[in-house]
Amino acid sequence: MPHPYPFGGGYEKCPGLDVHPHYAWLRENDPVARILTPEGEELLLVTRYRDVCRVLARPSVFSREAATTAADGLRDQRFLTDVEGAAHAAQRALIQPFFTRERAAALRGRISDIAAELVAGMASSGEPADLVRDLAVPLPVAVICEILDIPADERTRFGDWAAAMLALRPGASEAERESVAVALDELGRYMAGKLASRAVDPGSDLLSVLAVGPGPVSVADRVMLAAAMLIAGFETTTNMIGNMVFTLLRAPELWDALVGDPGLVPTAVDELLRWIPSDARDGMARGAVEDASIGGVSVAAGTSVLVARAAANRDPSRFPDPERLDLARTPNPHLTFGHGPHRCPGEHLARVELEAALRALTERFPRLRPAGAAPRWKRSTMPGLAELPVRWS
Repeated sequence: MPHPYPFGGGYEKCPGLDVHPHYAWLRENDPVARILTPEGEELLLVTRYRDVCRVLARPSVFSREAATTAADGLRDQRFLTDVEGAAHAAQRALIQPFFTRERAAALRGRISDIAAELVAGMASSGEPADLVRDLAVPLPVAVICEILDIPADERTRFGDWAAAMLALRPGASEAERESVAVALDELGRYMAGKLASRAVDPGSDLLSVLAVGPGPVSVADRVMLAAAMLIAGFETTTNMIGNMVFTLLRAPELWDALVGDPGLVPTAVDELLRWIPSDARDGMARGAVEDASIGGVSVAAGTSVLVARAAANRDPSRFPDPERLDLARTPNPHLTFGHGPHRCPGEHLARVELEAALRALTERFPRLRPAGAAPRWKRSTMPGLAELPVRWS
């Protein structure tokens, strides 16, 4: 009999950021488990670190393009995450120069300035403040829009487009699917117009490179890639800023440790990335394109496979004392940014943004605490806060 799917948080609401304890049981007792999703599909769920890495590192065997599950949402779109092989390499080659470690380091000063300005705005407006509205959203939006060279007065719709697309979930109503289709169409038309204008008058920004950069990437795929860069460039980081602060404020001694030792911020960011689940469910399914094996378990061609990065990030074979949130943990080879060819290209930029947010907050608000009202969670495929009231005096 398949196990019920133990995803933490779900789509309808997120009760917090805790990993469901059944993941640990599966990792120890049935690490390549048959599970039954709420939609009635049987899939394999992989929970051990080494097995997750093997699946993610072999797209020629476990391919996004071969996934047939309904558990993904926008499976009819050709996002970077959904293509493999030469098509994936060509798309990634266009954007990768903008997301190197060196490029992120060069932006550190500018990103720190933006974070400091936003936190100063919170202070001048007075408490309580909404950390999501006042910092977690505007910081990554400003950064990705500077990289794309999108004017400030054109940014107001981005959050609505992202929320609509990330709210799509299995079992969504026809009206919800229509809302997503409308948002995607609007964003696509917006980006198509931007790329057309940059093709005529290119600059040094990412949109210009997507418009005129070399490589066998179709116009339609360039438009989709531009849309994906915009959404992925701020929505995931927005969620993680709020989730990190929420996690630290639930254990005030951790916040106080960061205030007392700012040198902990880089390792704290990676540890929080390890600790906090990045998906309301277990990411994007892969399909076995041939008969294969995972952790000694035979997998027939055509089987859909999910990898539980949240479970792998708590695997005691890879992380000593994995259930302890250790802000000084090093090394920390967590899988939150993925593994293999599909590893997140924006990981270095995300780290710089997350570090800038925590540094600005700990420096300006050493006594930051929840404002009393319960936080509100988004209805999304990614666990994230819609609102986080805070105070500091």
